[in-house]
Amino acid sequence: ERESNMIKTAITGVIGSGKSTLSAILRRQGYAVADCDAISRQIMQPGQIGYQRCIEAFGSEILTDQGQIDRAALAALVFQAEDLRLKLEAITHPLILDELNHQAQACEQPLWFAEVPLVFEAGMDNQFDEIITVSAPLEMILQRLQEGRGISRAQAELRLAAQMSQEEKIRRSTCVIVNDGNLEAMERQILKWIKEKQDGTESERRIPQ
Repeated sequence: ERESNMIKTAITGVIGSGKSTLSAILRRQGYAVADCDAISRQIMQPGQIGYQRCIEAFGSEILTDQGQIDRAALAALVFQAEDLRLKLEAITHPLILDELNHQAQACEQPLWFAEVPLVFEAGMDNQFDEIITVSAPLEMILQRLQEGRGISRAQAELRLAAQMSQEEKIRRSTCVIVNDGNLEAMERQILKWIKEKQDGTESERRIPQ
């Protein structure tokens, strides 16, 4: 019963747009925010079902000397071959979705959030009532990737090009939070959105296709 009244909201955006910044703001406000990246790391730990299935699918060469899955090696392997990427997603996506649902059911608040970078690409958008895209100016994203991840501008541009565009994510979202580096402005935007949801001034909850 509880979950049926809950507004399940995905937070998405391209790499370097500021998804985790918005998640941090929401957590400070006392909201539960599930983290897909953390879940995907968790299901790849030794002893977990995802770990076992990945070794069966890709062989022991994806393991480090310590017996952990080498996430960088696995990413490099699947990045160059579409069929391998789909094979990995067929293993990980259902497990991530199970854990997201588990966390949503455990939440007692009317608003529940999950940071899901690939919500559209993974076809998970139909699992949510609302989808928030965090958008940022392209120049700022490129700068952030170069400084924060220590990669070249060309590498940063390649990573962006491999993802669904910011414009397309915005088009398919129910809300856009602009991150131009001003945290207070971001906080004002999300608090205004939350107030609209709480007041019921926004009755439309369907995701535009």
